[in-house]
Amino acid sequence: MATPDDDDESRAEPHGAPTPRPTGLWQQRVGAFSTIPELLRQLGTDPQAVLDAAGCPVEALADPDARIPYALCGRLLQACARGSGTPHFGLLAGRAWHLADLGLVGEMVRHSETLREALETLVARQHMNSEGGAAFLWVRGGVAELGYAIYQGGTVGAEQIYDAVLAGGTNFLRELCGPSWSPSEVLLAHAAPPDARHYRSVFRVTPHFDAEYCAIRFREAWMDRPVPGADRERRRRALERAGAVKPPLMQGVYRTLRLQLLAGGCSGDSVAAALSMHRRTLNRRLQQQGTTFQHCLDQVRFEVACQLLSTSRLPLDDVAATLGYASVSPFMRTFRRWSGTTPAQWRRSAGAPLPERLPH
Repeated sequence: MATPDDDDESRAEPHGAPTPRPTGLWQQRVGAFSTIPELLRQLGTDPQAVLDAAGCPVEALADPDARIPYALCGRLLQACARGSGTPHFGLLAGRAWHLADLGLVGEMVRHSETLREALETLVARQHMNSEGGAAFLWVRGGVAELGYAIYQGGTVGAEQIYDAVLAGGTNFLRELCGPSWSPSEVLLAHAAPPDARHYRSVFRVTPHFDAEYCAIRFREAWMDRPVPGADRERRRRALERAGAVKPPLMQGVYRTLRLQLLAGGCSGDSVAAALSMHRRTLNRRLQQQGTTFQHCLDQVRFEVACQLLSTSRLPLDDVAATLGYASVSPFMRTFRRWSGTTPAQWRRSAGAPLPERLPH
């Protein structure tokens, strides 16, 4: 499926290496990551040794309201999985997440009138907690989807992040709907483990692995159910405290690009409209940041390609379509220019680490 900006193969080629925004500055609120040291102890593992391997000081996780680099999240979860000998560590970590761990965002969500209002609030305000990945909500054909997509460049341990987020999202939905709620389907963009019982235990269904994106699907009929115990006054006070906080320009651009790629198309005009500005204004502001729209799009595509190639067995044709290419050929040429190797060769190398930015 070609995007409006990629209506022929020549335009699908990258236009030089972008000068990216310093994505290492994007942050993640600690929240339930503060429970990781105790979870490691329960697994019989020394937290200090594992956190040292991830480059994460133990004190960095002490305060749920503190911030850590988003890039650290995947490294931390991956180090925990390896250090504890628990490949599904992200799933265990996410199983401990609750709405209260989201701080002010969780308060707004928990005291929404209906599930629809709650999830719309979660998606709209999620950037207050996490700056390297975007939550999304789709409702179509009687099915609702609550999902998450990483746009932080060079993310290590993306599969661990996705497991944690979807496990946490499942907990949130059960808090909002009651214990009788269950997903109809769970999509995970990584290969199936040898034993999926841990996933069945958390989700109550066997996930669809090797998916193009990560999401929890459930019946739309749940969307207008009232949230038990919601307190409108508490929600009003939380909204007042939160104010109208919008993400900074570059974060907004990257988030919007990632979400529009998920929706099947992406253009400069549509991104500008989503950010409530004229296309010329967007181009000018990106130029002031030392980059262009095409460079940002290339970088987001590069990250998504790296994630899908390294963690899933999705066919190359499907990877290309997910990135908005009309066929696999322009994607293969572009990926070689980005990485110096073909997608198939890079996948066979077990996903050798790639940098946060495209090479010059």
